[in-house]
Amino acid sequence: MYSKNFLNDFSNFEYTMNLLKRHKLFSQKCHQIELLEGRQIEFDIYTPKLYFIQEGYTKLAIQYGGVPVFIFLSKRGEFPFLRVRKEVMTDTKFTLQALSKCILWEIDREFFYKVIQIEDPRNIILMNYQNRVARTSILQIIMNSLSAHQRIYYMLRFLGEKFGIQQENGEIELPGFLTYEKLGELTAASNSSVSGVLTELVKKDIISVKRKRWVLKKPTALVTDIPYGFSLLV
Repeated sequence: MYSKNFLNDFSNFEYTMNLLKRHKLFSQKCHQIELLEGRQIEFDIYTPKLYFIQEGYTKLAIQYGGVPVFIFLSKRGEFPFLRVRKEVMTDTKFTLQALSKCILWEIDREFFYKVIQIEDPRNIILMNYQNRVARTSILQIIMNSLSAHQRIYYMLRFLGEKFGIQQENGEIELPGFLTYEKLGELTAASNSSVSGVLTELVKKDIISVKRKRWVLKKPTALVTDIPYGFSLLV
């Protein structure tokens, strides 16, 4: 059984890129692309391309009944989507949206799987991806059991631990893509709920909300009804 740190250390951006670059066809099968904030890529389960994040943040959504449903967020060194089983039969549609200016690697899918079969025989990269999917599933189950204001609390803590910048004084600078609208989207909360909760948190000096710079000043003050180890989710 591998620890979380082991999986992260052996499936980060540098590790994965080094594996791919060992192959002589790397320059033909892997290309760097830019995705500006707000732009998106649409693909299905059979897409011949994979996307690997070098810089920025993305949001993956699945098309359900013609409506995009949020699945999870990704950052540097992560694949927003990977197929880990060959026998998947579905016409599922996905949308990958840039939450900030992104630099992605567009990788030929068949090339990628051939390389990791040779260079990553312990399947560290695929195991780490599956681990992310499992953690995200737990997060979604928890979110569904919470009230709107509790979902907002929980998401702020989650974003702080997964994407935030830890300060020496214990404060956490939240990612620059976060806005009132985005927080409402990620928590399925109304604009009035988000505004009300954030106004309350600002008054209590728990969070500082400024354009492009949100800071969790007292992260542990965001208490939810369900005590859960946030470190298991990030």
